Amino acid sequence: MMLCVATITNAQQSKREWRAVWIATVNNIDWPSKPGLTTDQQKKELIDYLDLFKSLNFNAIVLQVRPTADAFYKSKLEPWSIYLTGNQNTAPNPEYDPLAFAIEESHKRGIELHAWLNPYRVLQDTADIKLMSPNHIYFKKPHLFVRHGKKLYFDPAYPETREFLCEVIKDIVSRYDVDGIHFDDYFYPNNDFSDSLSFATQSRGFADKMAWRRDNVDLVVKMLRDTLLKVAPQVKFGISPYAVWRNKAEDPRGSESKSFSYTNYDHLHADILKWMENGWTDYILPQLYFNIGYENADFIKLKNWWADNRNKTEVYAGIGTYRLDSKAKIAAWREVSQIARQIDSLRADPRYKGACYFNARNFKENILGINGVIKEKYSQPALLPVDARFEAVVKAKVSAATKKVKAGKIHFQWEDLSKKEKTVYYYAIYKCKKGASPNSGSLIAITGVNSFSQPVENVKYDYYISVLDRFQNEGEIVKFK
Repeated sequence: MMLCVATITNAQQSKREWRAVWIATVNNIDWPSKPGLTTDQQKKELIDYLDLFKSLNFNAIVLQVRPTADAFYKSKLEPWSIYLTGNQNTAPNPEYDPLAFAIEESHKRGIELHAWLNPYRVLQDTADIKLMSPNHIYFKKPHLFVRHGKKLYFDPAYPETREFLCEVIKDIVSRYDVDGIHFDDYFYPNNDFSDSLSFATQSRGFADKMAWRRDNVDLVVKMLRDTLLKVAPQVKFGISPYAVWRNKAEDPRGSESKSFSYTNYDHLHADILKWMENGWTDYILPQLYFNIGYENADFIKLKNWWADNRNKTEVYAGIGTYRLDSKAKIAAWREVSQIARQIDSLRADPRYKGACYFNARNFKENILGINGVIKEKYSQPALLPVDARFEAVVKAKVSAATKKVKAGKIHFQWEDLSKKEKTVYYYAIYKCKKGASPNSGSLIAITGVNSFSQPVENVKYDYYISVLDRFQNEGEIVKFK
């Protein structure tokens, strides 16, 4: 039987590719647009983002749900986020649960959601301590916190800090159907962190403070991994580090870069290389926010370094669309073609399974026409890549799939198996010319609901449907009648 030919061809596209966007809530960077919006306004803004990303064939979002030790969800451990309501003591009005809403709306659209947390940041400006909720852990255990410039942080040295963070994660994955837990690059803020007191009392025998700090972070990463494996083994654990682990000039294992004043290892005290070697995360998402050919930190060289050192950890690339600017100091960022070249470079390297873009607002504003590049590169939907840890056989299949034409559209309907099969999360829809069988080029939709419609076309097609589990492992493909 001949194979179905894609209606829109793109030789570089594959059936599986991670296509994600960070939605930042800290400082209201992306969502909500400002604190204190009504519930309906907040919901509309988020739905507008999700509809936009669906139209651009993205299949994942990384939503910041704990920007500054406060919550975009109902929590007994931490107060409502100040970026949500403008007041940590005030719930959204009318009250709703933003994370639960985001998960439901994402999954309806066939989009997975990773809950993004910052581990240690508490306040952007210590002048705002008076605005914090009196129930915040800061007022209960002030010894756990350190002022760093204008900001306030948990001190990573204390066992209570690590235990509290694990409790926050356990709470989220126990109550919400998130697909991943995600941390960014902000661990220690820098070398000049004021932790002499905790080093004196919590050194655990370390004489080298830098090594001790790295061990503090190692401990929490390992604890988080163990917590997830015990409580919610179905949830992916990912970290998005700064682009440079160490420079080769400082360490023969480092990258060919010149980021001497800021690295993961020496300044943020995050030994990502060790985590990859030990398999402590399911994926690593380095923030490769530099242009191709940049002397101090070349996108290609850094991309290759992370892939070369990933061990068995899945690797995706963080792409900095936020750097696009018609007046950018570096000429490469004045052209949206820089992003197209980066996507092509990643697709040419089979070790990379996709990318995540910072940040969501860039697509809302269509900065320098970025949406046109995405539409070209992501011209058809893609299923999620499947990590070996999550591979599974999907036995469920759709048995009653029908279609009918009404008002110039073809309407597809099928039994919603998710109501009786817990493993069923999504459905994949294929469109093929008569006599052809479905393949990757004929995938036209991924949805979390049991209906789909599209305009009637002059050419006659056959349509097919398959069942997907939460990781988008695929079951048997059957034909619509």
